[in-house]
Amino acid sequence: MSLTTPAAAGNRLQRRGHLAPVAAFASFTRCVGLIGTVLALPHPAVAAAPPADAHLSARGIGPMVLGVPLVEASRQTVALDPAAAMIGPGCDEREQITVVLQVAGQAMSVMAMANAQGHIEEILATPAGNAGVRLADAEACRAHGAEFAAGLAATLGPMQAWSAQHKPVSTEFTFVPAGEAAGRDGARVVSRWFAGGRTCDLLLQFGGRRAGP
Repeated sequence: MSLTTPAAAGNRLQRRGHLAPVAAFASFTRCVGLIGTVLALPHPAVAAAPPADAHLSARGIGPMVLGVPLVEASRQTVALDPAAAMIGPGCDEREQITVVLQVAGQAMSVMAMANAQGHIEEILATPAGNAGVRLADAEACRAHGAEFAAGLAATLGPMQAWSAQHKPVSTEFTFVPAGEAAGRDGARVVSRWFAGGRTCDLLLQFGGRRAGP
């Protein structure tokens, strides 16, 4: 069965009448260099129909929760987005599903990846309207990430800046719920500044890929 790609997710947003560049965060930890942006232009004749609402929790989005069997999450998420029925390997070969949902008041492309035992170990969500936005500088990108994190506070609690990492091609700002460490199992927001293209990507991440089985 074929896997839904971020491009396909962008096409679904186009059919729903959204202006939605979608970043392809197939895996923030292993596929970070394969990020692309799909720009879905709305058709004037298409009435805007937002994606189905999904509950945001401290461990996931809707039925996609850390530790839950991916097959079970897929079955339950189909009611929200039929694309959830398509399970397949992502760019890092983990089984995953990709859907478009309304999360915390905005459309997001959401990916859930499973470990070798078939349980969800990582969930990534990128806001459809804020992927690859052009900004003035790294500080503006940090502020952009802080604003995004603040919009999730009603569920995740107040978010605080945790770290700023300078990498060869990007600077990454991480935000975590106040009073919590940026552990592998917690929720965190990451804004990434690319000086070369002067763009800023946003990511909501739960969990991460385990080194072992």
